[in-house]
Amino acid sequence: MIAEVWYFRDYWRPPTLMGEGIASIEDFIIGFALFGVGGYIHSAFTNREVDTEKFSPPKNRDLFILFILGCSSLTFFSIGLGIHSGYVTFLTFFCLSVYIWTQRPDLIRISIISAFATLGISFLIYLINFKLLFPHFWDTYGMLNEPILGFRIFNIPLSEMLWHFSWALLCSMFRGYRNGVHFKER
Repeated sequence: MIAEVWYFRDYWRPPTLMGEGIASIEDFIIGFALFGVGGYIHSAFTNREVDTEKFSPPKNRDLFILFILGCSSLTFFSIGLGIHSGYVTFLTFFCLSVYIWTQRPDLIRISIISAFATLGISFLIYLINFKLLFPHFWDTYGMLNEPILGFRIFNIPLSEMLWHFSWALLCSMFRGYRNGVHFKER
């Protein structure tokens, strides 16, 4: 729901139970689902178990700082400088991912697998929704007239696919990074 502060400004204004372009329960449900899928999908594809004998120091404070940096980046660049939030989001998520990769290279593989798996699932869901069921959704509610952002593949904005990819790239590492969790090697 917090993200709509940036996205309702220049990305989209979808209908919700509360009205058009108003944060609602749908945002909470989708956010919960996106965190769960992006954060844990690697488990289904890698079958890797937590290594109970290997730990890194927990990074709760560091993850909180990364959260503040991410929100600050979105606010400064999209609201402050007027750069479209679609660009800012992708670059922010990607840069934060690279930072975590430098701290925990063992999480790179999980991050990349999660990003591509989430991208595949999102693509199928979007294909059904926006190619078949609601083909005029993005023309009606999207604000994606910027180069690249509005480019569509099967009526799915490239920006949506970049968002899901970069989000999964980042959030798949939260558990391992924050809690110092390592996964068993195969």
